[in-house]
Amino acid sequence: MRVRVVVLLVLIVGSLAWVGTRALSGSLVYFVTPTELLQEQPPAGERLRLGGQVVPGSVHDVSDGVGFVVTDGTTRMTVIHTGGTPALFKTGAGVVLEGTFGADGAFHSDTMLVKHGEEYRPPGPGETPGPVEVG
Repeated sequence: MRVRVVVLLVLIVGSLAWVGTRALSGSLVYFVTPTELLQEQPPAGERLRLGGQVVPGSVHDVSDGVGFVVTDGTTRMTVIHTGGTPALFKTGAGVVLEGTFGADGAFHSDTMLVKHGEEYRPPGPGETPGPVEVG
């Protein structure tokens, strides 16, 4: 009787650990840096995520979006982003971009995630939040 209970408990704990591991691995966001992207040279059209810091002074408008340069501190890469730009997007911000590495040497993205500050300060009494500056 005790052997059955122990075996049943081991199966339950193992199943819960497996489910937990699968759930966590699905919610993690993996990305490559500009240096890793240039070293790997992925096939054209392969979708991937690129992460880095927006280089100050590099943001400019392009047709249907925005162009800028990201860096990992070692390598710089030109990005052409089409699609929505989050309100927190600005120079110096950390970004994760989803798209493809083009034959032109630029990363072409259509999805952008922006790292926000870790401190939240609500508006004071009688204050209203001001517009967010881009660039």
